[in-house]
Amino acid sequence: MISLNQIDLLSLQQHLKHTKDASGIAVVFDPVRRKNVRATPEEIVRQLWIIYFLEKLNLNPKLISVERALEVHGMKRRFDLVIFDKSTEPILLAEFKAPSILLNQMVFDQIAQYNMQMQVPLALVSNGSSHYCFRIDDEKRGFEFLDEIPIYSPSP
Repeated sequence: MISLNQIDLLSLQQHLKHTKDASGIAVVFDPVRRKNVRATPEEIVRQLWIIYFLEKLNLNPKLISVERALEVHGMKRRFDLVIFDKSTEPILLAEFKAPSILLNQMVFDQIAQYNMQMQVPLALVSNGSSHYCFRIDDEKRGFEFLDEIPIYSPSP
């Protein structure tokens, strides 16, 4: 496994497929959703992670879910990304922010709230330059930070 501080998302930018839609808005192709999506700063971070998971970890795109609805305390929300294992159990919940957004307690609280509904064992928070992977311990109401992303590496 690769240490989180060794993950250089910027080196993956050449894999992004940028274009403009009919109205001239910048879009990027999402290989998981198989469509062009608006190229916001947060979306670019998400797409770089998707490339990392697909290219570096050889994950099957069918085991990745992007921007799906969930309900948290009666309010509709959307998680950024979930990775499933081969038996379709969720193993990693990810929250991405734009590079200009500081990864503070509010971001960690947000993913913890999502996870109260989803019960995923691992979480990842990233703004493209800072990355944190951790286990959420609901009983202790805390996080166990990890140096790596301990998800399986499937055989090609």
